[in-house]
Amino acid sequence: MRILSGVSGIILGLCLGTGMAAAAPITINFTGAVDQFNPGPFTRNVALQGQITLDDTVVASGPNNTFNNVITGFSLTISETAGDITYTNTGTGGRVQQFTGVSEFISVAFGGGAGGVFNSPAGAPQITSFAIDFRGVDLFVDPTVLATGLTDMDFSYSFMTSRFDFGGTNQLMVERRLDTVAFSGDRQNVAIHAPGTAALFALGLAGF
Repeated sequence: MRILSGVSGIILGLCLGTGMAAAAPITINFTGAVDQFNPGPFTRNVALQGQITLDDTVVASGPNNTFNNVITGFSLTISETAGDITYTNTGTGGRVQQFTGVSEFISVAFGGGAGGVFNSPAGAPQITSFAIDFRGVDLFVDPTVLATGLTDMDFSYSFMTSRFDFGGTNQLMVERRLDTVAFSGDRQNVAIHAPGTAALFALGLAGF
């Protein structure tokens, strides 16, 4: 029994020290405004905000590290003068891609070729696709793991595009640079130090 207790303590210490934890959804919260030149069916410069929830258990595939059907939650609110218009998702879909070039890229998309079904308010323009492209120099350590712990300060580029069917006409809404962005969680390149692997390992040995 003492041996089992000690082994369990060592395993627990190692798991905590290496940052292993139960999987949790990743959220991306953002704010911005409807673009002056590509307002789509909306009023120029009105505020917008949204949230995207990612399933971090999805495994990347392909050369661009594509996480398919990774978006479990989506909302986009356009603050029109007559009142807010909020779009949501119905079911899981979408994709995230993470890859490197001159800089590092994170592409988030829902609807259209990325898959996923939107829920549009009655009487409002029908949203048909949504995407945000992020670029920066230090967005992830491992592109096969979804990025976390990022803010708007990390991005040199955060270009959002949405397409709408407005009375049978395809219209584009753009936000060229989001005002705020926040990825939940800790950054990939930040180690978990408290109380530290060595201390936890020592606790495991003490139990042994």
